[in-house]
Amino acid sequence: MASLNDVLKHSLALALGVAALVGCQEGNTPSTDLVFNPATASGDGMDVASRPVLSFGDTLWEFGTVSSGRTLGHTFHFVNEGPGPAVIADVSTSCGCTVLKTWPRETLQPGEHGDIEVLFDTHDKSGPQDKVISVVGNTEPSVIRLHLVGEVVAPN
Repeated sequence: MASLNDVLKHSLALALGVAALVGCQEGNTPSTDLVFNPATASGDGMDVASRPVLSFGDTLWEFGTVSSGRTLGHTFHFVNEGPGPAVIADVSTSCGCTVLKTWPRETLQPGEHGDIEVLFDTHDKSGPQDKVISVVGNTEPSVIRLHLVGEVVAPN
């Protein structure tokens, strides 16, 4: 179970991400009523049952065994299964060797599809790898973790 500090951190990150989206978009401005904050004292927040669900085709990509020095790419595909609009406030990676190329910055209506494209640079890496991509949104769950896993070996 998440601690209150973790919940507050995720809520703050989500609120900041939505604020950034509001400031950067014209005509497609999400409202703050889409944000679910379980740390608030009032019962006026979105009910968990009414939060949109992002359904990913896969949340784990196994790239196998590769030689160090390669750059690998993968695209995670998903659909907003509703019941309402989904806003992805932030997408982040567990280390600088994993780079986000694209992810939806616009509100996704129920039934709309999206992609999160990432690159993993294996330079100076060796051994088992598990790179995590965290997707934060007004969704259930509020944080979805995607994984790139495999083994990197030094070239002979």
